[in-house]
Amino acid sequence: MEEYSIAAQIWKLSSIDMCELARNSVLMSGHSDQVKKAWLGQQYKEPGLSGNNICRSNVPNIRIAYRYEVLCEELQLIKLAHHNRQGVIFFFCFI
Repeated sequence: MEEYSIAAQIWKLSSIDMCELARNSVLMSGHSDQVKKAWLGQQYKEPGLSGNNICRSNVPNIRIAYRYEVLCEELQLIKLAHHNRQGVIFFFCFI
């Protein structure tokens, strides 16, 4: 918890930022499925909005929707680049 409060001060994180950080921390933790369900709700494994229980996570649905939309767009871009390798340009920086 101390690390989160230090991060909040350094990067000027809002309370919503902190709630999102805590939610993601629980999602990526090694806690059992039962514990995660207790903390985040029964549907926590569902993608996008259906996996967010705002009463438990305190993360607004609009933020979850935005993160999910960006993730889907990035995955689509990777998929497109994989199927069309000629169109992908790699830039290398030599120092």
